[in-house]
Amino acid sequence: MPFNFLGTMRACQWKAFRDWTLNERRAVRGRLQVINAELNRIGRITVFYRSRTDVVQTETGAEREVTTVTEERTRFVVSPGSSLEKLVQAYIAQGGNPMSISLWLQPDEVQFTTDEDPQDDDDDNPNEVVTQAGFESTPFDQPYGGVISVTSADSYDVGGRYPGGLSVKLTDLTRNAGRYVEEATAGAKVAIKMDWARRWVRQELAELTQLEEKIVKLMDLREQLMEERDSLIQQAVGGSVPDYPVPPDANRFARNLHLTDIVNQMDRTFYETDENGEPDFTRINLGRRADGTSLSEASNDINAESGQVDPSGIAFYDTLLEDPDGTDPFAV
Repeated sequence: MPFNFLGTMRACQWKAFRDWTLNERRAVRGRLQVINAELNRIGRITVFYRSRTDVVQTETGAEREVTTVTEERTRFVVSPGSSLEKLVQAYIAQGGNPMSISLWLQPDEVQFTTDEDPQDDDDDNPNEVVTQAGFESTPFDQPYGGVISVTSADSYDVGGRYPGGLSVKLTDLTRNAGRYVEEATAGAKVAIKMDWARRWVRQELAELTQLEEKIVKLMDLREQLMEERDSLIQQAVGGSVPDYPVPPDANRFARNLHLTDIVNQMDRTFYETDENGEPDFTRINLGRRADGTSLSEASNDINAESGQVDPSGIAFYDTLLEDPDGTDPFAV
């Protein structure tokens, strides 16, 4: 496995990986074109949900109206000519219901229903309390903001049940049964009958399942490709290649995890710097003696005297090492 090291490496290993990964930036344009082509081929499933207005109580006891998005779907749209469209058509032709597969929530695709981005709105309150229904000023356009989670609670429901930890999804068994149920035991008699009802169509169910898995996998692949395009590559090389000319937003991305910053830190850990502040790849940064002589130079001087040293660089790391004498510096 190439470059199969993380925290433990020799100088030649870092140098080889450094040069290779910096050189890979030249392939970003082609990589981006492939990702976009794959996303167009895959397509997407978009679902529109019904909204309603609920009356809730505030902490002060006053009532207010909050717009919430229900799990009820009003429209189901698939990109025309895409792989997903063909699979969904085949799924429906065999009697499958794509609505039964998933709610098709996409948290990275949540849209603002206000006229402008709340971060750009001077009247927006950044400390506004979020509820299960979302924000009063900025309602969600997908159920639960696109994320199925558990309910938060600080009191018990009528009847003494504590709702904390229950799934927010309305079809959750525990929520509907009103108590915790050992599903396998409670449904045993019904399960036997359902098993016999399914046995004669096992092959057809297997074919539907196969189509369903392909649909889900393509939607998962779409999310992974979007994550790669919009986050991973941007975090690593944003601002250093033509196709990502803008540096990563400091509010979303960590500057110290940018590739150029990592290379800068590691270079100065492994190597001494010259008069221009650039790493000198011929001198390992071990520290200096009291007379100012670098330890990497002194190690080659048989007449060098021992004495007080000021360690630096890889001297502070047990797992960052020099290249041992007699090893090939070009073979990692």
